Amino acid sequence: MMYIHRVSTLNIKQNETLDIKAECKKVASAYIRRTDRFIQLGLLGVSGLLKVSSGISLGDIDKNTAVFMVSGQGNLAVFSRLCHQRYVEEVPPKPVDFINSLSNTAGFYIAKYLGLESKNLNLAQQGFVVENALLLADASLRAGQETHVLLGGIDEKPEDKTLPHSYLNLPINQAIGEGSNWILLSAKQQDALASIEVSSQQFDSTTIVEYIKNKSGITHVAFGQRMPKNMFEQLRSQINIPLFDCFDHYDFYETNILFVLNRYIEKEQGCLAYIDYFNNVYRVVLVTNTTILDTSI
Repeated sequence: MMYIHRVSTLNIKQNETLDIKAECKKVASAYIRRTDRFIQLGLLGVSGLLKVSSGISLGDIDKNTAVFMVSGQGNLAVFSRLCHQRYVEEVPPKPVDFINSLSNTAGFYIAKYLGLESKNLNLAQQGFVVENALLLADASLRAGQETHVLLGGIDEKPEDKTLPHSYLNLPINQAIGEGSNWILLSAKQQDALASIEVSSQQFDSTTIVEYIKNKSGITHVAFGQRMPKNMFEQLRSQINIPLFDCFDHYDFYETNILFVLNRYIEKEQGCLAYIDYFNNVYRVVLVTNTTILDTSI
C-alpha cells in the first residue's frame, strides 16, 4: 500500500487560455530563460506541492525524494521544431531546443526547482502510463529503494495541424486539453491524505465488473476518457456505484487520471475506483480518502 502526502494540480481545458510562461515566472523565475512551454508546465504544476490553497507553506520536500515523471507523448512541440529546423530550414537545431528535447530535461528542472537529489526517471507511452509508473513506485517503496517518490504527469496540448485525433486514436469531436498533475508518495501512513493502490491485473469487460463488485469499500467510480461510449454505458449499467463525475472540469490528455485522483482527494470522502481503458484492456486504480482539502465548488 502506498500513501499520498501532497498533491498539486494544473489542468487546462482545450478552450481555456493561460499564459504559462508568465504564471511560471511568478513561482520559478530563475528557470524561465532556458526552458520551453513543456518544462514550464511541469514547474508550474509542481509548485503547488509547496503550499496549500490557503497559502500556508508546507515546507521543503525531502531532498532524497525520487522523481518519476510520465507523459503520453513527451515534449512534442520542441520535437516538431527540431524536425522543422533539420528538414525544412536545413540548419542545425538550436542548442536550447536540442537540450530540451532530451527525455528527462523537464525532470531535471523539476528536481532542481524542488531541491531534490535522488533518482530521476522519465516514462512516455500511450496507454496506462500512469498505472505503470505507480507499479514502479510501489515496487521501489516496498523494496526500500526509495522512501519518497514524487510521481507526476505532464502533457502539452498538441497543435491542431499535427492531426492529434488520428495518432491518439480519439473521436474527432473529443476535446484535448493539457495538464501537469503530481502526487507525493511514501509507504508511511502517518499524516497521509489518502492511500492509493494500483492493480497489476488486466481485465476484460466481464472480469472488471466482477472485480469492482467483489471489492469492498468502493464508494465512487470514475472512467478513463479512452473508453468508447457504448462500453462506458454498459459498465455504468452493471456497476451500481455512484459516479464521481468531473468530466466538465477536464479534457483528454494521457495523464489526466492524476487530475481525477487529485480532485477526488480534494473534494470527496470515500474510496474511488478509477477504471482506465486502452486497446480493449481495463486497469484499476483505487484511492481511499479521509480528508477533504477544499470543499469549494
